[in-house]
Amino acid sequence: MKSMFLVIVGIIIIIASIFAVIAVDSANLDRICQDSGGKRMGDTCLAPAINSTNDDSQNTFSLFQFKTMRPNSMEYFYYPNPEDTTNRDAFQKFILIRLPEELGGGADDVSAFRAYSALSVSNHCLVKYWPDEGRKRLEDPCWGSMYRPIDGLMITGGKPVTNNAPVALPFLDLSMDENGSLYVEPPVWAPRENGVVGVGRDMSLEDIRLGSRIVADSYQKTNPHHPSLPIDFAGQILTQIHPDSNRVEALYHDFSSTDWAGISIYVNNVSAQDQKYFLNLARSNSEYWQIGKDLIWIGGSALDKNSKLNEGFKEYDIQFISDGFKFRIVGKNVDFMKKSIVANYFPGFGYDDLLLVSSTVEK
Repeated sequence: MKSMFLVIVGIIIIIASIFAVIAVDSANLDRICQDSGGKRMGDTCLAPAINSTNDDSQNTFSLFQFKTMRPNSMEYFYYPNPEDTTNRDAFQKFILIRLPEELGGGADDVSAFRAYSALSVSNHCLVKYWPDEGRKRLEDPCWGSMYRPIDGLMITGGKPVTNNAPVALPFLDLSMDENGSLYVEPPVWAPRENGVVGVGRDMSLEDIRLGSRIVADSYQKTNPHHPSLPIDFAGQILTQIHPDSNRVEALYHDFSSTDWAGISIYVNNVSAQDQKYFLNLARSNSEYWQIGKDLIWIGGSALDKNSKLNEGFKEYDIQFISDGFKFRIVGKNVDFMKKSIVANYFPGFGYDDLLLVSSTVEK
């Protein structure tokens, strides 16, 4: 059965999308509210509740909010007792997110929305969605845990000891009626279902890849002339993409690891200065490898015998130029990264075609 819980975007979603870019016009909101039989209070319209789809009076509320909701925005709400303002419980606090435009937030249907528990799975601190460019994620201000909006996956932070699998925020399934009103489908509070509030939701690697595919497809759609980014790279899975001017950063994580050490791939347009510096074969503590007519440079703290960094923090820095773009890949498993570079960016060759042509690494 469905529970009609608030509906923050109870106005028909087409109307919400019209106001996605511009501010809500006061006169129009007055008209919409009046047509709903409601009373205007600032930017909120309080309207009489519509009965739910069943006769259970516990799922019918006397008032709920109507609001236009822009893509890349959020609202808090309480479930399953939104009207009980006396006994507010953090375990009943949820976040309704309308996704950013590039992740489908402009759609005129329920796919544009996500509803997650507002309670972090690491330390029970309340999380918030940040819509800023270069951010666009849910964050726990206490331990710094971060979750991506597409599926609530924890992408960095303190892993809870109760979870062996990759973990995400518990969520609520949403549905929408013909009037554009959002409903909550009855949740199943179990680790592999909707999750357990305060504990989390178990994610399989395939669950993670599904969300990562949406992120990668979104990036490719908004940057059609940029190289595509693989979902899997060197045994790790894509978790985030951060475009920034002429450069993009893609982050990968090994979810079988006990820490957050991962791989970063940076891609940017190559300049004449980049090419000149790249061909400097005399750079210290580095190697040059050749595949076909292309060179791959490998350096980083892991090749520097004089580096004072703890072994656990040492990384390899791999760079190459291909199709007018400069690629920089930073991580720890150099052999695995080299194999993935050949497979993804030089598909006409095999790993055995990669030859060492120069080395200035101290023995």
